[in-house]
Amino acid sequence: MLNRIDTHVHLLPPAYVAAIEAGGGDPGKYPFPEQSFDAIIESMNKIGTSITILSVPSPSTAVASTEEAGRKMARHINEYLAEVAASSKAQHRFGFFGSLPDWQDVDGTLAEIDFLYKTQRLCFGVIALTSYGPKLLGDPTFKPIWEKLQSYKALLFTHPTLLDIRPRHVAEGFPQAIVEYPLSTTRTAADLVLRRTLRAYPDVDVILSHAGGALPFLADRIMTSLLVPAVAAMAPVSMTPDEAKAEFAKFYYDVSLSNGAAQIGGLLEVADPSRVLFGSDFPFAPQQVVDSQIELHGRFVATHPRGFVVSPGALRQNSLSLLIKHQQDQEIDWNFKVNTEKTSRL
Repeated sequence: MLNRIDTHVHLLPPAYVAAIEAGGGDPGKYPFPEQSFDAIIESMNKIGTSITILSVPSPSTAVASTEEAGRKMARHINEYLAEVAASSKAQHRFGFFGSLPDWQDVDGTLAEIDFLYKTQRLCFGVIALTSYGPKLLGDPTFKPIWEKLQSYKALLFTHPTLLDIRPRHVAEGFPQAIVEYPLSTTRTAADLVLRRTLRAYPDVDVILSHAGGALPFLADRIMTSLLVPAVAAMAPVSMTPDEAKAEFAKFYYDVSLSNGAAQIGGLLEVADPSRVLFGSDFPFAPQQVVDSQIELHGRFVATHPRGFVVSPGALRQNSLSLLIKHQQDQEIDWNFKVNTEKTSRL
């Protein structure tokens, strides 16, 4: 009996989808999947997921053309997800991460955080993109936002977004979500570590999507570079390799689309195993991809000497502890059991 807890599932409000389509579609060129709450429940039952946390990914409120429109879009998303999570069909199996305006609209972002934590009080945390315009999440411009999150001891789920690079796409149009998105997560994670953001706001828990992107492979490179005085001097604050390693270990990491032996094996060199979470990325990852990822993960657990530390049961306990810590007034049936007769053995 698996009863997974999935912290990485997306459900897009119809008004949000319409806004993206009106703007020419996803700027990252990833084809939007059909949105169906029933399909999410069906997928959960197939793979043995009892609890799911919903969110709206990139481009998020950046689709709005003005700050005011972005604020209205964030509020609409948060009210929509709260309504879905409270519906009878949800069976108390759903929570959500609240959406925020573009962080460059600092005042609007602060106001929506207050709404989520003082007024609505239903989200388990908030979702933020890995960058806003030319700024990564550790940028000093965002200090008031971090202070606000710290005041609520909030959970921050980071989701990758479009990288403004040239050429924008590999292979003349391959979606950025495949190659560049993991790199955008890596960049903002390194930015947060090298600016000591996590140390400055110790009560904010931060989840990195997709096993931290390329971080399992680049963390050691980043840390050892601090041994070069000329390089270390370029960092915003003084930091030793051991201090950087401790900062990387503070992140939570979901393993959505990142279940190969190289990825999880590398992740365990960087992450605290008690901070590794299950994520499916459904429906952007269609069911056949989710099934394949679960098979990969099961193979790692069965064959790797440390596989047991990321077993499905271990990941469930990790997510359970984190989410209960950040639960507000949203009612969740943490003891919900998936009908095992309909559950895949994957």
